[in-house]
Amino acid sequence: MPDERLITLGRGLREARKRRGLSQEYLSELTGVSTRHIGGIENAEINPSFEVLATLLDSLGVSYDSILHPATDRQQREIQEITDLYMTGSKEEQKVLLATIRALGRELREMESCPGKKEME
Repeated sequence: MPDERLITLGRGLREARKRRGLSQEYLSELTGVSTRHIGGIENAEINPSFEVLATLLDSLGVSYDSILHPATDRQQREIQEITDLYMTGSKEEQKVLLATIRALGRELREMESCPGKKEME
């Protein structure tokens, strides 16, 4: 029985390939990885080498993390909402939004590293 990570990897690569509208044959031409090898990876029958995996990910324009740790539907909607706010804003609104998100991120990381801080405030 294939390892769950290989199943997730194969499924993610197949979805990324299809989102780009590529056949296994065309991806094979782009990467030099055989169609049979790509099919084996997508079906969780083959554990690819790092070099093969990196080549496929680069050609598909996706990250390792996005394949093995895909966002949930809710997370995707929230990310899209933030992206839409950013993309439809003026240059000044984009600067404010980005600065706000960065400040919140720093504050959250600081809270995580100092658990007692939350209780003191």
